[in-house]
Amino acid sequence: MSAFSSLHVFWQTAIPMILFCEAVLELGLFLYQILRSKKPLRSLPCAVGFVVLITMLYAVTQGDPCDGKNAFLLGAPWIIFAVIIVSAAIHFSVALPREYRHRKNELSPSSIKEATDKLPMGIGFADPDGRIILCNNLLRRLSFTLCGHELQVSEDLERALAHPNQTVSVKDDCYILPDGTVWQFRTQNITVDGDNRWQQMTAHNVTELYNGNVRQSQINSELKKVNSQLQKMYERMADDIKEKESLDLKIHIHDTIGRSLLTIRDIIESGEDTDKKLNVLQDAVAVLTSDRVVPHGTMDEVKQTAQALGVTVLTEGYLPPDSTAEELTVAAAKECVTNCIKHACGTKVFIRIAEHGELYDITITNNGKIPIGPIKEGSGLTSLRRRIESFGGEMHTAYKPRFALLITLESKETEL
Repeated sequence: MSAFSSLHVFWQTAIPMILFCEAVLELGLFLYQILRSKKPLRSLPCAVGFVVLITMLYAVTQGDPCDGKNAFLLGAPWIIFAVIIVSAAIHFSVALPREYRHRKNELSPSSIKEATDKLPMGIGFADPDGRIILCNNLLRRLSFTLCGHELQVSEDLERALAHPNQTVSVKDDCYILPDGTVWQFRTQNITVDGDNRWQQMTAHNVTELYNGNVRQSQINSELKKVNSQLQKMYERMADDIKEKESLDLKIHIHDTIGRSLLTIRDIIESGEDTDKKLNVLQDAVAVLTSDRVVPHGTMDEVKQTAQALGVTVLTEGYLPPDSTAEELTVAAAKECVTNCIKHACGTKVFIRIAEHGELYDITITNNGKIPIGPIKEGSGLTSLRRRIESFGGEMHTAYKPRFALLITLESKETEL
């Protein structure tokens, strides 16, 4: 097998350089293990490798094959050099990743600092003398905002929290910083090696919780206003209900008394069918003295009552029986019959009903005297208008060329 000295000049130059590089790497790894590891034996392979590599390097660089001095390794087979170089490379390629993993998993001051810097909260520790021995980046930034400088002792933070500068707002135990974030700070004693005078300082970002509480307070305030408005509305509704009941009673009295008075007048003016008219008056008095409002009746009943009072009701068109439109039209017919007798001195009331799509157009006129001016609505027409409008209808009055009551109602059924 060829000796090292018989190799080409290139290899005689390259091998020493490779030996030198591997020796430097082994030395660096050896020093790293000695300085960081508590187990010196872990660095023994690196020390052995370094010694072997230095010895080989010294032998091939100091020997002189011409005079035979120190030539014991120059005549050695080149395969020995190859094995040593490959072995050193394998050792380094295995040892270096192992050291990296060990360092990554090792709990050291730098790893502790790195871990605390990744926390979403500010945290710091002070020794029994109050000196800050660890402070993560977040608490460090907060200290510049609160104190104007980096924390040196725990009292710096205590003074800053007790007397914050003008840029910091305090509400309860929350500190609102100029950037709009809200923080809570806590200091508590912890025990280290049996000494409970060590301090742990923490800062928690409570911006979302604080803003949520503020919004909740605003919502509660708005709810109080709404409840107050609802209470007032309920009180008004109670008054409106009472007013409606009173109005319904007035309407009932108006309609009943009106018809009764007209009956009395008719009795006085004519002696015909007085028994029938007295029966009508008795029925009206019975209704008036009862404690409930009678049903509104039908159009046929209106015609019969009007006929008894000397008024003929003529209808044109059709309305579904027992519908909202019919009930409102019956109420309007009653009012118009009463007004025809009372104000127009007429003998006929005309009711024309026309359906247009989903609407009913109802026109009520009479053959009585023509009004001399716009119609002034009394309690009867006013209450009728309110009833019609409450169900989505419209009501208008006209006095030219003769009196007319114009009503528009929805054809779809609406509950009364």
